Amino acid sequence: MLRRDPFADVQELVNRMTGLIQPGVETEAERPWVPVAEIDENEEGYVVRLELPGIAPADIDIAIRDRELCVNGEVREEEEGSNALRLRTGRFHYHASLPSDVDADNVEASMDEGVLTLRIPKAKRGQGHRIEITDGRSGRKRSEGERSEGERSEGER
Repeated sequence: MLRRDPFADVQELVNRMTGLIQPGVETEAERPWVPVAEIDENEEGYVVRLELPGIAPADIDIAIRDRELCVNGEVREEEEGSNALRLRTGRFHYHASLPSDVDADNVEASMDEGVLTLRIPKAKRGQGHRIEITDGRSGRKRSEGERSEGERSEGER
């Protein structure tokens, strides 16, 4: 007859539950990092700056999908010598929700000394304008002082 160790069963259950709660351990190269970023607003739009030192513009993908700014890419740096300082490697991701008033078709991106700058203009709001009222029967516009047949002044009633 085989004897079961009740404590071993409990330990196995704890190990399984821990695996469900905590993701597996990723190596530093596998774990995506989030660059330092700031967002400013002015009258014309929004300015987003991300610190991406040592990353070529060709390795950066920028998109706006459903009011969400997505900046993704990959750092490809090689380690030189055994005593070299190891820099970031692997994938990076930056996501930010944008207000509904952005003009996603006219975003400008520039890179200067490791800082990616995105200029996201605000959408142009329609300019208000006066709407003329036409006479429903004739289709012609009435002047300000003109009245239709059905309209009478108080003295005429």
